[in-house]
Amino acid sequence: MLHSMNCGCGNSIHPERLILGFKVCVICGEKLAQQKKKFGYVSYGHKTAGAIVITSKAALDNYKKVSSRMAKGSNMGFASRVGTLVSA
Repeated sequence: MLHSMNCGCGNSIHPERLILGFKVCVICGEKLAQQKKKFGYVSYGHKTAGAIVITSKAALDNYKKVSSRMAKGSNMGFASRVGTLVSA
């Protein structure tokens, strides 16, 4: 027999989700998945190879801001020094 259970938000959790071990509804599950999502970018500290930097959404947004090309030159040297700095 399938039992019913409510999520912390008040929505009911589908019985098949309970069987699979989930304790939250689909909506809350999607929100949790987005919170734990990882972001990243490639940082070129040297001219021969890049490094993948795994970071938060806020740090990625900051990196995009500081590494955008403003003129004909490249800002990559500047961005690699401050790309992960995030003000709280």
